[in-house]
Amino acid sequence: MRQEDFLIALGSAIRARRKKRGLSQEKLAELAELHPTYISEIERGCVNASIYSIFLIANVLEMELADLMNLSAASINRQLENELAEISGTIRGLDESKQKIVLNGLKGMLSGL
Repeated sequence: MRQEDFLIALGSAIRARRKKRGLSQEKLAELAELHPTYISEIERGCVNASIYSIFLIANVLEMELADLMNLSAASINRQLENELAEISGTIRGLDESKQKIVLNGLKGMLSGL
C-alpha cells in the first residue's frame, strides 16, 4: 500500500469514528490536546501524523490504536465507496442547474488526469 493511500484511509477511519461519536473536529482536538487544523489535515490524509498523535486520537475515540491502524485494502475500498456515495448524495440534493455545474466541473477535472 502506498503511503498516500494509507494516510487517506487512516484519515477516513478517524473521521468516520469521530462522526459516529458525535464529535466535531474542534472537540476531538481539544480532548486529544491537538490543534483543530492538525485534526483536519490528518482526516484529509495531508500529514503523516506521529504515532503518539494517533494514539491520543484513538484514546479520545475510545478505540485501540491497533484497531485504528489495521487498514486492509478492503477497508480502504469500503471507505472510498462510502465517500463516493456521500458525494453522490450531496450532488443529488442540489437543484438541476447546480448539478450540471458540478458535473461539468468534475468532467473537466477528470479529463485532466
